[in-house]
Amino acid sequence: MKKIVLISFLTLLIFQLRAIDTILLDFESNTVPLSVSSWMNYTSSGLSSSTWSIANPQSDAINSTLNCYRVTKKTGDPYWSGLEVNLATSVPITVANQFLHVLVFKNTPSRIALTYTPEAGTQSADSWVSNVTAGSWIDYVLNIPTGTNLKTISIKIADDPGDYYFDQIILSDNPASMSKTPVSIDPAIKNQVLEGWGGSLCWWANIMGGFSDSKIKSICDWITDPVNGMNMNVFRFNIGGGDDPSHNHMRSDGGAMPGYKASLTAPYDWNQDVNQRKITQQLIASRIAKAGVNDIQLVGFSNSPPWWMTVSGCSAGSVEGNVTNLKADMFDDFADYLTEVTKYYHDILGITFNYLEPFNEPDGNWWKALGNQEGCYFSTNDQMTEIRELYSKLSAKNMLSYCRITANDANNIDNGFSALGSYKSAGDIVPKIDLVSVHTYGGNNRAGIAGWAKNNNKKLWQSESGPIGISGTNEHNIMVMADRIITDIRDLKSTAWCDWQIGGDGTTNATWALIVSTYSSNLNPIAKGIAFYIRSQFSRYLKAGYTIISNNADNVITAISPDEKELVIVLSNQNAYTQKYSFDLSGFTGIGKVQQIRTRVQESLGIKNSLTLFNVAGNTIEYDALSESVTTFIVPINQPTLSTMKVKDDTGVMYYSNGVIHTNFTSEENIQLSIFNTVGQLVKIYNKVPANGIMAINLKKGFYILNTRVGNKSISLKIEVY
Repeated sequence: MKKIVLISFLTLLIFQLRAIDTILLDFESNTVPLSVSSWMNYTSSGLSSSTWSIANPQSDAINSTLNCYRVTKKTGDPYWSGLEVNLATSVPITVANQFLHVLVFKNTPSRIALTYTPEAGTQSADSWVSNVTAGSWIDYVLNIPTGTNLKTISIKIADDPGDYYFDQIILSDNPASMSKTPVSIDPAIKNQVLEGWGGSLCWWANIMGGFSDSKIKSICDWITDPVNGMNMNVFRFNIGGGDDPSHNHMRSDGGAMPGYKASLTAPYDWNQDVNQRKITQQLIASRIAKAGVNDIQLVGFSNSPPWWMTVSGCSAGSVEGNVTNLKADMFDDFADYLTEVTKYYHDILGITFNYLEPFNEPDGNWWKALGNQEGCYFSTNDQMTEIRELYSKLSAKNMLSYCRITANDANNIDNGFSALGSYKSAGDIVPKIDLVSVHTYGGNNRAGIAGWAKNNNKKLWQSESGPIGISGTNEHNIMVMADRIITDIRDLKSTAWCDWQIGGDGTTNATWALIVSTYSSNLNPIAKGIAFYIRSQFSRYLKAGYTIISNNADNVITAISPDEKELVIVLSNQNAYTQKYSFDLSGFTGIGKVQQIRTRVQESLGIKNSLTLFNVAGNTIEYDALSESVTTFIVPINQPTLSTMKVKDDTGVMYYSNGVIHTNFTSEENIQLSIFNTVGQLVKIYNKVPANGIMAINLKKGFYILNTRVGNKSISLKIEVY
């Protein structure tokens, strides 16, 4: 910051023109200054809970003043505690003083929120900030809009009781925080192995699949290219139900999905859904051309049964919204419908749906007749009935060798966890499911679902998410989604992460679409949205086969390559100010020249996947994360690698010899085996490998990483094929 000068509010405007920082409060005096008309604590009142001027608990480089303000948050105090200061005279905010800085000292990682209230208006929204630093002063920053007449400042603390100290409340033109957040990375704590990134094909593929072949190829190249694109390999194909042809209420951006069967007695019409099919075929072709391997995984999912199977006669939902809209005598017919479509695509078109999902957001009570998109509520008991019917059809048609069931794609994390509990209690449902899938629009119990999947030896995908219910600018929405990716990977421990809309109608700063077009234009323009570049910061570098490893920061995700020669760090800073970080790399050896790739969400800044190379001094990366940006670091390392012969622990043994995998896991009947090359591309998946026996695998010459899960443990094996 610039030199700090204490001034009176009467001369404030003069100093603002000179862009000199303005101290509103420094708490050096025991006397409340005349510039403050009132102040109060959100905690219990009295000397026992606060002190206006008390000795600095720890002088450091950020704050070396003698005194500060203390608030003691007690166990019985409100969840939000802290300090509110009302100024005697409102302060005009200009570009010279628009950033409010508050120094906070705390011994816990409790979250902090700064808010302001203008002279005429309401308090700004709470923007909670988690910071892992404890036991040192932290500089929190709030951007106040210019033109505001600032009247009230609030500092809110959440979570833990204890002593909190505030100091140096300052207005400045500098958006950068003085604090430096230390991030420690522990390669010894390994979590899930990533399977990939992707999204749903509806509804954008229903529109963009009608574009010219060259534009379809460009779109699919952008999506699948591992070097210059988003490196996506997981896609959800919407098996449409189709609505009553006399209805006209579906959304115009592709939501009017065609069905394959017009009535119970009508034949299947395989000419339907040509646009989504063209996109799917080109995605596979583009992935093979750009990545050199077909590692695409497809999920066939249903938003609604065909209209003639529904109670309401409408594929948008039931009349009530919270009533199962599939007729009681149609559960087997619906399962037959889904499997017939899946079988046709596999047998005739050569397109394999690895998983079938019979319902999408069955917990939603908003799926109502005559709505603008397909949707269907299913009670938990009806979900289980449909899973039983679907499994029976897959088995009877000999499809289980290539297609398994995923569920339940709940809109809300907590609802998904509740349904999984019911599945477990039923006894026969869990063995019929290979993949647990959930959306992260709402709910919080990520750890619950992660634990359930681990304890039941199931893979877990975050199968759909997006910025529903998020206020603020489009750019803020995009950054919130960047943070959600980190939260889902870290806490949900999902092995795949999927967007809802990969493509869409809108501008390049659209909140949903990563690739945008103007649907009303006959020219069918296509462009990469700013979200395309933000998503690429994750998906291009956190590759399939990479293992998520532990770090101590909320907005950082870290991973290591299959051959343990590359460390990937992704940092998201959604704040409107710069944050300083210090990455501790002492747990790694042989650190080489680092690639730094950065995207800033403000498109006018023109910083999209920009590349910088630098050498690391010692074992630390010092970095200033600019406002509203995502940064990826690719760090060459030289870690001790896995044995090329055998992996063994108390769960059993697995080894490779002369083209044959040998397994001896007595606690399982079958295992799923994923094979990756050393750059993280998924080469093959074997859904049913004997857990105690042998199986031949056919691989080209080279090194590979084999990964499986046995019980609660993830087991990896590095092999060399001669």
